[in-house]
Amino acid sequence: MVEQAAEAIVAGAARGIFLPGDRLVEAEIARDLGISRVPVREALRLLESQGIVVSTPYKGMRLMQVTNRGVGALMRVRLSLENLAVQEALMQLGGAERFQHLRRAGDAYATSIHGQDPALIVAADEHFHAELCRASGNPPLLALWLNLSRQLAVITGLTVQEDDLGAAVRQHTTMVEALERGDEADSRAALFAHINTNHNRDYEAMVAERRRKLA
Repeated sequence: MVEQAAEAIVAGAARGIFLPGDRLVEAEIARDLGISRVPVREALRLLESQGIVVSTPYKGMRLMQVTNRGVGALMRVRLSLENLAVQEALMQLGGAERFQHLRRAGDAYATSIHGQDPALIVAADEHFHAELCRASGNPPLLALWLNLSRQLAVITGLTVQEDDLGAAVRQHTTMVEALERGDEADSRAALFAHINTNHNRDYEAMVAERRRKLA
């Protein structure tokens, strides 16, 4: 139930219910989820350990702030991890079948974009990249990526309703095809192009605009 509460909070951020810097009120979240406050309290502590929630004295729990500098730093770390995942995945024994789960995750993402729920689209994208890291056969790498994934979900939730999701599907497909044929250079190039799609986005302005519309 703690994990479900944590996922619900992250999904709320992806849907824009919670914006970066918003206060997360334990009692209100518990009421909305129809559960007791105990699992919500534990979920908030879990999310705090993952950097998604920040506890401030006298101000309570708040969703992580999103700054342009912070996003840039996070994306550089992400790119490094996923580049290593590409390298180590191609070192694993076997042929194209090594990437069957990744291909299925890409297909699931392509299906998700036809729905109206940003949280499901964000979750499908998260699953695709988790499968890339899982294909590396490197458990510490996967664990590090998963620890960052919820921060990435908050950031992706800010852009998903404005992005060209069809382009993201094509980028996923290009990456999978390059991996299946064992082409490391093309795999890395596809990964770089995909992750850097939002490189020049002004996330701080995006949050301010969302907040203005809700006022």
